[in-house]
Amino acid sequence: MSKKLVVVVTALVACVALAPEGSARGYRSATRWLGHGVGLTSIVDPSGPYRIKVLSVKLDRKSTIDVALSNNVLPDFETTSSMARRHGALAAINGDYAQPDGRPVYGFAEDGWLAQTPSGWGRNFALDQTETAAFVGHGKLHVTATYAETGLDHAVDRVNAGPPSSAEIAAYTRAGGLLERPPLNACAARLRPLAVPAASAVDGVDLLAQVEKSRCSATGMRLRGGIVLATPAVGKRAPELTELVAGQQVGFRWTFGWPGVMDAIGGNPNLVENGGIVVGASSVPFYRRHPRTGVGVTADGRALLVTVDGRHAGYSVGMTPRRFGRLFVSLGAEWAINLDGGGSTTMYAEGKIRNRPSDGSERAVSSALLVLPGPDQPPPFSPPRRAGGSGSGDAARALVTDPASTGGLADALAADGRLPETLRSVAGAFDRAER
Repeated sequence: MSKKLVVVVTALVACVALAPEGSARGYRSATRWLGHGVGLTSIVDPSGPYRIKVLSVKLDRKSTIDVALSNNVLPDFETTSSMARRHGALAAINGDYAQPDGRPVYGFAEDGWLAQTPSGWGRNFALDQTETAAFVGHGKLHVTATYAETGLDHAVDRVNAGPPSSAEIAAYTRAGGLLERPPLNACAARLRPLAVPAASAVDGVDLLAQVEKSRCSATGMRLRGGIVLATPAVGKRAPELTELVAGQQVGFRWTFGWPGVMDAIGGNPNLVENGGIVVGASSVPFYRRHPRTGVGVTADGRALLVTVDGRHAGYSVGMTPRRFGRLFVSLGAEWAINLDGGGSTTMYAEGKIRNRPSDGSERAVSSALLVLPGPDQPPPFSPPRRAGGSGSGDAARALVTDPASTGGLADALAADGRLPETLRSVAGAFDRAER
């Protein structure tokens, strides 16, 4: 498993601007400070030309990074600027790729609550409970339910990610909104949390809960604010849930394999590992020059949130993933991953969109990375509502045909033989649009 713990240094580190690869006339950069340890650098590099925005954040509790899910519910679409305003953020960039219904493609967790397991194997940017350490890489997500009566761990195969197979147990939480509901004709148990999620002493997050109800029924069990574990009534794992009775305690636990992680957002591919560029080149559309968004971490304790505009001839042409990786290395990144790009690429700061989105306006997305002016304060929970936020239809159509967004990613994964089932329809739609 590739991973990196970023140890925070005590000295304030200034933003680092990208050094031009040649002596291109007209190269310039300027940095403005948005808050404690938070700098926004604007770079004009005529060699592309490229227009680059870099948020450099010193990881400490005076300025923190948080993740945001569109409208706090699965699935939905919301603009990056809207998520930033809801959370009172100083700045933000767009996050994970979105499936056509608005859910993120990869794993997502916020403040210790696991919103969903990934639809395919990807990468993650994660933050620990102190908000002073970050991890980037191939975190392997494990979810378990430990029964206090027996001490046995029972694997939970998916969280808010569709119905379980006959050999699976699925979990459903309020983050699943009105789409992810416990299945019919299932054995199920509803757990009532007894405390808020807490970081484990070793790694992962623990949540102590109590069984409120357990049964097998043709009708689906209601959430009622709890966590429902479910498996097909005729499935192999039904006995694991039927043995639960009201009043028993269950430990619900998830981990990416990194200590203390409470927040995580997905991306793909990895750009930089151990200070070296690891992303290659390819002839598929995803690997051509496009607008890009990414996040990286440096050895001296900074997070780098970066956007590059594209598809604007004479202004900014965008970057290939490999060129984007070179940019991160030039900025001092030890580790970096690519996030949703193309028309999704957005940099928000001080109440304004600071880049030039290639669609001509800001696209609604699945999630965002936020820079907060202090310790993370979880937003109040909003009751689930029907999916379909502002611009959801337009966003869904755009991302499927965008070579640097979900459509292009699905096409690239298909070419590499790693396309998950959940993205097959997206890959097909992208292929038809490219013809």
